[in-house]
Amino acid sequence: MEFGKFTGLHWNDTFSMAPFVCEALRNYMNPAPAAQEQAVAPSESGYQWKEVFLPEGTRLRASFDRKQYFAVVAGTEIKYGEHAISPSCFANLFGCGNRNAWKAVWLRLPGSTEWLLADVCRSARKAAIARLMTGAADKDGQPSPAAQPAPSSPTTPQDKRKQPAEQPPSRLTSAAPRPAERQPAPRAAHGNEVARKKSAGRNARRKRRAARLAATG
Repeated sequence: MEFGKFTGLHWNDTFSMAPFVCEALRNYMNPAPAAQEQAVAPSESGYQWKEVFLPEGTRLRASFDRKQYFAVVAGTEIKYGEHAISPSCFANLFGCGNRNAWKAVWLRLPGSTEWLLADVCRSARKAAIARLMTGAADKDGQPSPAAQPAPSSPTTPQDKRKQPAEQPPSRLTSAAPRPAERQPAPRAAHGNEVARKKSAGRNARRKRRAARLAATG
């Protein structure tokens, strides 16, 4: 059952499992020399499937009528047996021939034990490309659309901070004399004049009263 999970096949499907079992037995009986077991640099060969790059050694899996079939990336081609085919051709080897390869093909990259749907790999690759382009734009000094600030409205707090605050009236201004208080001299002179007129009127009345008394006396 574990070997079936590793190959992506059902454990009791003897017909499909037989080639993988035989390959495992041959590798067990004829182990690779120690020199070949040393780590080697990864190959740069592979198949470019639009945005997704399939390194050499990538396995492809599809199924029809509950039966799975496989292909592998060898060099720069996808090989099904001895035939080089495209992902779309591989997805439609069996059936009506109108299946979307992104939705029908599963991928297992070299060094991984997980099978991923091709459409999932494409979505992840598109997201990585978008992040790469955003980083390149930032390095060139061009801010990305997401990093550009929104235009500020005329009544934003920043504008309010820039406007000078209204200054309260100072004590000097409030204590400034009114126009009437700035000219005390004319008002005092007017009062003195009125007082003189009243005093002159009283003296005149006294003189007239004294004259009438003298005339009658």
